[in-house]
Amino acid sequence: MALTFRFFIAGLAGLLAWAIIEPTNPGMTSSGAWSNFELRLVISLGALVGATIGGMNGFNQGSRTHLLRGLGLGALFGAIGASFGYGVGGGIVRLLFGGVTGMGPMTVIARVVALAPLGTMLGAAIGFSSLNVKRAIQGAVGGTIGAALGAGVFDIIGTVFGVFQLTLNGTPSGQSGEVGSIPRAVFAVALSSLIGLFIGLVDLMSRSAWLRLTLGRNESKEWSLDFASNFIGRSETAQIPLFGDMNVTATHAVIRKHGSAYVLQDGGSPIGTYVNGHRIQQAELHAGDVIQVGPYQLQFLMKNQAAPARGPEPYRGPVQPMQPMQPMAPMQQVPQMQQMPQMQPMQPMNPTMMTPQPGMNPTMAYPQSPMPSGFGLIAVDGPLAGTRFPVIAALELGRGSTSVPMAYDQQASRRHAQVGPDATGVVVTDLGSTNGTFINGNRIQQAQARVGDIIRIGSTSFRVEPV
Repeated sequence: MALTFRFFIAGLAGLLAWAIIEPTNPGMTSSGAWSNFELRLVISLGALVGATIGGMNGFNQGSRTHLLRGLGLGALFGAIGASFGYGVGGGIVRLLFGGVTGMGPMTVIARVVALAPLGTMLGAAIGFSSLNVKRAIQGAVGGTIGAALGAGVFDIIGTVFGVFQLTLNGTPSGQSGEVGSIPRAVFAVALSSLIGLFIGLVDLMSRSAWLRLTLGRNESKEWSLDFASNFIGRSETAQIPLFGDMNVTATHAVIRKHGSAYVLQDGGSPIGTYVNGHRIQQAELHAGDVIQVGPYQLQFLMKNQAAPARGPEPYRGPVQPMQPMQPMAPMQQVPQMQQMPQMQPMQPMNPTMMTPQPGMNPTMAYPQSPMPSGFGLIAVDGPLAGTRFPVIAALELGRGSTSVPMAYDQQASRRHAQVGPDATGVVVTDLGSTNGTFINGNRIQQAQARVGDIIRIGSTSFRVEPV
């Protein structure tokens, strides 16, 4: 869908460039006037297509700064690159082919040779509007392919419509591929749309690692990790900008490339950065890893590497669907100490006759070590970090909770989730929250959480512990 949209939006930019410049065509005048007309058309194409694709790239990046930079630099570099490529292509054609007129295989080849450098320079200019050399190279490759195909389309369309127009005018056919506004319009649209399509296609095929947003605003959005340092945060200039939550700092974390490896580093954020549920300062990423930044979850993906199957995290029980609970006696809702087997009643004895048997020493009964009387939650991040909340009865979590003060967490709903006691942990039930309730990174409606499991409510995490 993204490639299709890119194809059509770039084609519309080419059509707009043609509509602006076509009224200035010199008609049947000198070749010098036609050269100037063609140059104006090329510059207009370069500026509008560059602004369109560069702006689209900036919009996909996700911030106003990236959008405006893509529009401005795309237009500027696109106009310069297209005009320079047009001049280079024309010089190569004159050097190799001399004056080629009429229609035929040599004309098609000459046109491809003339326009391929235009596509190369325009694509490189669009890629460099993101201030990234890798994208400039990818743009050059995509632009070259798109321009070469566009040149071939121009000759096919020019032959059909050019001959038709000359016949209507009663003019002998000579250079039918060069006449008529319709062929030029088709040329502008085909050249622009194919350049836009192949720039996007080459970028998609050549990326080696990227992030996919799996939870948060604009889910399924993706960012290629093309820079040496890819910053994640609330900054407008971050390569992966995440807005809408004040718990996310301006430069919350960064992914740096070291050889073929990608390393995630926390940027000193108060609430921390998590990988697969574990808070980290630095960690090497592997395909399928889930990164938690505030309320956002991002999955790290690599080309030709599938996400490995993951078992339960260390010291954590697997998240299982909640089974219907059997009716329980009122006093059994909280686990109690195991009862000792019922003893047979002893016969009354005379205290004065209680003497130890031979060979035995009198012993004293000591109380056993206290067993857990239930389970509770301990906050592991945010302002509540380190605070314990016993789950004696059903406990409601959210901004409106009177038991757990979470009014600070703007990603939590007012009535977000309920946690109730269970024989081996707690039962977590989502109360129709906006951003969902998670256990060990898995979104749930109702499930059991055991000792060590991480429950995430908004941007706050709690660990289940015995109390």
